Amino acid sequence: MKNKNKSAKVQKEVQRIQAQTATAGKSRAVLEKERERELRKKEQAEEEKRKKEEAALLRPVITQKVPFGVDPKMVLCAYFKAGSCDKGSKCKFSHDVNVGRKVEKKNLYEDSREDKTTDTMDKWDEEKLRNVVLSKAGNPRTTTDIVCKFFIQAIEDQKYGWFWQCPNGDNCQYRHALPPGFVLKSERKAKEEAEKANVISIEEFLEVERHKLGTNLTPVTPESFALWKKTRMNKKQAEDEALRKAKDTAHAAGKSSGMSGRDLFQYNPEWFEDSDGEGEDWDLDKYRREKEEEDLAAEEKRIADLGLHDGGGD
Repeated sequence: MKNKNKSAKVQKEVQRIQAQTATAGKSRAVLEKERERELRKKEQAEEEKRKKEEAALLRPVITQKVPFGVDPKMVLCAYFKAGSCDKGSKCKFSHDVNVGRKVEKKNLYEDSREDKTTDTMDKWDEEKLRNVVLSKAGNPRTTTDIVCKFFIQAIEDQKYGWFWQCPNGDNCQYRHALPPGFVLKSERKAKEEAEKANVISIEEFLEVERHKLGTNLTPVTPESFALWKKTRMNKKQAEDEALRKAKDTAHAAGKSSGMSGRDLFQYNPEWFEDSDGEGEDWDLDKYRREKEEEDLAAEEKRIADLGLHDGGGD
């Protein structure tokens, strides 16, 4: 323990002497600038460390798949493709976006550009489209989840291809990747047509149901239709009559449940009279009574006049 304590003291003394030697002959202003420079470097290092930690937290989980027996240097780094690989030359995967094309042996007797010129989007399926999108480097450093509208428009209009260029340029800030659940316009149209083909018309439906009825049926003639209509009308009248009697019975018992507004107005018109009127408002019941009295007086006068005429004739 004594030797360790001596060793620590010796190291502190050495550091003190080195510090004095480093500051010897320097003015206070120079020392202040060096101190500020050291603090600035320390702050920058801490800021870079903080940014790396935040990027590591926000970085999506990427699974690097390597087929069995394949050299990792022949596989494009998934993190580099997403713009988040910080290993550089130490990464065991390739950072060359053309590594997939280099694996294939080129045919020196054919121009691959001619094949790509004739290989247009109208001949692709959804899997081929996704492979082409992934094969083009696109914009690996984008940080947004919004898909580029020009990219989607080119897909929808079937103008996307090997030589398609985004109007925003190579540094487009939006994603050039198919969104989840994307379906090609041609495939979506074919699916809709297939669904429409499975829908039968009303005529076909009636024909199918007619065949399900069997053979022991009554043919529809003008006479049978008239009889059916009369029977149906009689049945409806009987049902209406039974319903009316039930409502009369309910009203007589003082029950109003199950009655419509029209029934309540019919059985209890006094409920709908305006009790705030001062005689100036229209009174329907009063008008009816006065009308009945006038009609009755006119009828009595007519009968009296007929009696007078008969007596005068005798």
